[in-house]
Amino acid sequence: MSASGGAQSHLGSLEAFIERASEHQAPRLSYERRGSMTIDDWKRLARQQVDLSLNYHPPKCELDLELVEVVRKEGYERRLIRFSATPYSRVPAYLLVPDGCGPFPAVLALHDHGGFFFYGKEKLVAVENEHPALTDFKKRYYDGVSYADLLAQRGYVVLVIDAFYWGERRMQFDPLPPELIRRLEGLDVREVEYVARVNGFLRERVYSLNTMLSFCGTNWLGILVHDDRRSLDLLSSLPEVDPRRIGVMGLSVGGYRTTYLAGLDDRVKAACIIGWMTKLRTCVSIGHPVHAGLPVADGLHAHLDHPDIATLAAPECALFVLNCAQDALFTHEVMLGAADIIRGVYEDMGAKERFDARMYDAPHEFNRQMQKDAFAWMDRWLQ
Repeated sequence: MSASGGAQSHLGSLEAFIERASEHQAPRLSYERRGSMTIDDWKRLARQQVDLSLNYHPPKCELDLELVEVVRKEGYERRLIRFSATPYSRVPAYLLVPDGCGPFPAVLALHDHGGFFFYGKEKLVAVENEHPALTDFKKRYYDGVSYADLLAQRGYVVLVIDAFYWGERRMQFDPLPPELIRRLEGLDVREVEYVARVNGFLRERVYSLNTMLSFCGTNWLGILVHDDRRSLDLLSSLPEVDPRRIGVMGLSVGGYRTTYLAGLDDRVKAACIIGWMTKLRTCVSIGHPVHAGLPVADGLHAHLDHPDIATLAAPECALFVLNCAQDALFTHEVMLGAADIIRGVYEDMGAKERFDARMYDAPHEFNRQMQKDAFAWMDRWLQ
């Protein structure tokens, strides 16, 4: 039975087997198991293991930044841009630039998963003629707020990309496959149900994506982390940005991605992990299938649990973990325990003030109070 209120695990009868199989698999490279290694040596070895497990190392290329559109907004401008993540992959993004004289601090805002692939960057940025499905999604997970715009009005350059498999980078077909044609029959693209059915189709194809990438020697998470680091390359290159003052934040899989980015890249000076901090093995007993469609790196968690990856950000990156007490994806106790692991490392490194963790009486979301607190954290360390 699940630890989350008695619901049966999504794994059914296999839950017990998986729990027994993992009993003696304590993360080998956690901070507490570093032995006689210095902090620098431990961090270098652990980061090497993460990089090895992500295993996505495409050829290097120029960013080749392209400006597609500029829209004037109150206190800032919204630029639609494209840049190269690899020689074979262009990334569409919104870049929000405040009015006035820079260079400004910057925030890389990472969108969520949500099982909602039809849109990516638009989840965080206000756009004209917003689709009602997108409006509903923002109400559910962001209190109806396009928070990237609020950050821009606060004086931050904000970059929001379409992550691989979302928005303009989602799986698309021309012509549509017969199965999808049948599902969309009689629906108009402006209807909420149209978007819901496309999202359902894409959720089913995630399993094929994960398998085929593994067959090709890489993984979805490796692509996401690579593209997020290229986003840091872009921000660092802009004359409007002070490269010494870059932060990252995201809800859900945006928080998941934030963990890797803060843990791997010293350019991240402040980070907010929202709604995604737990000990991964405890997810086995959660009666929720969402974890089955996540981007993962094969074999990594024999070496590092999720909070261990966050500890790689210490002590330089000011890290704030915001969890939700009503979150059905994780147990309350384990969310607290994961935050305690990170806190202990920051304290041991003499950087207690550079870490905070709070539990909000909320479901899986980034509501207005959480946004207020996250923005204040960025202001404290970047402004």
